[in-house]
Amino acid sequence: MLLKHVTARAIFYIFVSLIMPLLVVGCVTVEETQETQVVQRIPYRVISGSIFYPNNLYFPARIRLEITLTAEHVSTGRIVPLVSQTIRNPQRFPVNFILRYDPRDISRVYEYSIVVELYRENEETPYLRNLPFPLPELTGDDNIILELQEVRIPTSFRQ
Repeated sequence: MLLKHVTARAIFYIFVSLIMPLLVVGCVTVEETQETQVVQRIPYRVISGSIFYPNNLYFPARIRLEITLTAEHVSTGRIVPLVSQTIRNPQRFPVNFILRYDPRDISRVYEYSIVVELYRENEETPYLRNLPFPLPELTGDDNIILELQEVRIPTSFRQ
């Protein structure tokens, strides 16, 4: 009988010694999780949209579509690309895109726009493009629709 009583007491002490550290670690883990959630906020904002082309036009198999967020300085007019996305060989229109940008790159001394250019294989001059699409104040969840247009190159620039 004494052996049974000692064994039950030993099991109780073992159980308590195992449970107490788990409870303490569990409390610390909850606090650490709350702190890491604050740190793990998404560091970027997003502009998403769709690109349309109004005509039924066959594109060769190898084309690339470049979507660029540009910043134009209000006083100097200098244009700087912030971020871009390249989509190779889009199958059909409309083409969806997502641009991720750092909100720390946004300043009031710039006006922002989206430029979309479509290049054919081995060409450096865009075949199709949109007029620069001016953006209102960027909020981080902007959604826009753009339409491509044929690029008109003056004859003085043609080779």
